[in-house]
Amino acid sequence: MNLYLRLLWLLLRLPWMKKQADPLAPAKLSMRVMPNDLDPYFHVNNGRYLTLMDLGRVHLMSVTGLLKPLRKKKWVPLLGSAKIHFIRPLFLFNKFTMTTQTIYWDEKWFYLEQKIFRKDELCAVSLFKVLFIGKEGKVQPDALMDLLPHPVQKPSMPHYLKALLEAEKVKVGN
Repeated sequence: MNLYLRLLWLLLRLPWMKKQADPLAPAKLSMRVMPNDLDPYFHVNNGRYLTLMDLGRVHLMSVTGLLKPLRKKKWVPLLGSAKIHFIRPLFLFNKFTMTTQTIYWDEKWFYLEQKIFRKDELCAVSLFKVLFIGKEGKVQPDALMDLLPHPVQKPSMPHYLKALLEAEKVKVGN
């Protein structure tokens, strides 16, 4: 069943969610840990965090006003890499808030940071590298940013992202 019920619930709520004025601000999505999120140790399964974060990225695209234009153009996101740190566990029925934020983009990739909080405690933090494709092939990030209602200035690359990308070059050989 994966997360189809949660995805359906999110999609039903999206039209009533307030749009974000600043597309680079963190988008906040609140959820609750359900029984099917747990592993045999009765905390959220490591892989489930990544699946929950998929919902956070859909939410970000919606509240920034990108989801409808992306669907119209038939551009879809593809994950290039994910780096996640698990800090504190989440347990059954814990309420948590996920933030999803675009922190940088280059000529090919968007870099997103997602964090999961239980109350004010950070439970997990991740960095994702995402590109968009359409029938014409890879979509330039600037073309996607042009779909926003207002121009957005590209942020400077955070130092931790720069270090991660350098390490990735060494490891992958790019």
